Amino acid sequence: MTPCIRRLLVPIDFSAGSDRASQYAAVLARALGASVHLLHVLEESFATHAVWEGDALEVSARRERAVRESEAKLSAIAAGFASTGARVTIEVRCGRAAREIVAVTERRGTDLVIMGTHGRTGLRHLLHGSVAEHVLREAPCPVLAVCESGVTNLTGTSTAVAAYAL
Repeated sequence: MTPCIRRLLVPIDFSAGSDRASQYAAVLARALGASVHLLHVLEESFATHAVWEGDALEVSARRERAVRESEAKLSAIAAGFASTGARVTIEVRCGRAAREIVAVTERRGTDLVIMGTHGRTGLRHLLHGSVAEHVLREAPCPVLAVCESGVTNLTGTSTAVAAYAL
């Protein structure tokens, strides 16, 4: 049975890698007649949690402002898909990026995730982890990882195209 790719998910962190991933998604959306869902995850950090009860309103206001700013940026990226004829939707979620991406992938019945990766290796990879690697292991569909400087296979070795299926 030939896989049918109709729903693309493109996690966007506003990096050069996610910009390149959205370019790949535009090409694939046009060629396959696929829809595109752009997702940005606002990472929850210790700094955004209220330490005192009085801080809760400030944290909530900062989060709302960050959501609105992220939605505006995603809308601008979505506008770039106009020439593809693809139906493009946007979503901003709060939480741990890797978990939220996998959850959205499952909820939307995504056929292919196209995401940027920073291509970190060694100590930087150990300290920062890899959202792309987590998504690769947990997503129920294939993942195309696009490195900021090209396409990577998540081992740090650049290749022409690297698509991963579980």
